[in-house]
Amino acid sequence: MLMILCSTAKLENDNKSENVKRGLRTRCEQGLRPSMAPTGYLNEKRKDKPCEVIVDPVRAPIIKQMFEKVANEQWSGRKLHHWLKHEVKFKAASGKHLSVSNIFMILKKTFYYGVFEYPVGSGNWYTGLHTPIITKELYDRTQEKLIRSDINKTNDKEFAFTKLITCGLCGSGITACEKFKYQQNGNTHRYVYYICTKAKNPECKGGYIKEEDVIDQIVKILDTLDISELGIKQKFEDEISRYNKFRRIALGKGREKHNEEDEFDAKGYAIYLLTEGSITEKRELLSNLKSRLILKDKLITLRPEGE
Repeated sequence: MLMILCSTAKLENDNKSENVKRGLRTRCEQGLRPSMAPTGYLNEKRKDKPCEVIVDPVRAPIIKQMFEKVANEQWSGRKLHHWLKHEVKFKAASGKHLSVSNIFMILKKTFYYGVFEYPVGSGNWYTGLHTPIITKELYDRTQEKLIRSDINKTNDKEFAFTKLITCGLCGSGITACEKFKYQQNGNTHRYVYYICTKAKNPECKGGYIKEEDVIDQIVKILDTLDISELGIKQKFEDEISRYNKFRRIALGKGREKHNEEDEFDAKGYAIYLLTEGSITEKRELLSNLKSRLILKDKLITLRPEGE
């Protein structure tokens, strides 16, 4: 009897599940997306029009401008974020400002030109009854710009001092870019510049600084530091041991043995890594500093943590 009752209950639940799925599928086939209206649309409150949405007269024009600014003017997500928050004072229906991730979600949503996928990732596409805010052509051009941006991010090269220096004007991080100069004789010169990301203040006036100038200034800073300030004393001691072992093995018994108690110029070795070492060695060296590197008016200074 218990088995029969349990089987009956399970059958009833399964039937309910199928009925719900069938109902949702029917709504989609009718062109109605069964979920909350995305930003730029409002849910129809009339009970005789369930799942229908209407264009938000306040937010829809701004949503369209977002697509146009990316497609026509190559605006970045952060520039859009600053424009929406500080110039347009745009807020979603929830009363909150859009984050950068929200902006990219909107720019990738096909609902705005009239089609939608439900459930997301299922591969089932439907044509909506709602009024499109943008055209398919505008959507496609926007996606081209976003794809190029993603490719550029994927192919970003690693630079020695990114994420290790802070802008002294606005507190944002420092990023890098490289430029190439091609001469008529076939020579190519590569230049690396560091500049503020302007993440905290898009109007930051922090200028460019060459990588060579960054290295020269950091070398001068290291020359004034105590070895304990570098925070990598143990690394130097391990390097001494490895170097002495190499000399004993490589030079052989017939050569003069190297005294393990000889002084090792740790500070000189740090400067050597900074000027001649690999990107990984430079980053490891500077990441162990007990103070933060600050770039302001093309000058690198140290600021203790916590200030």
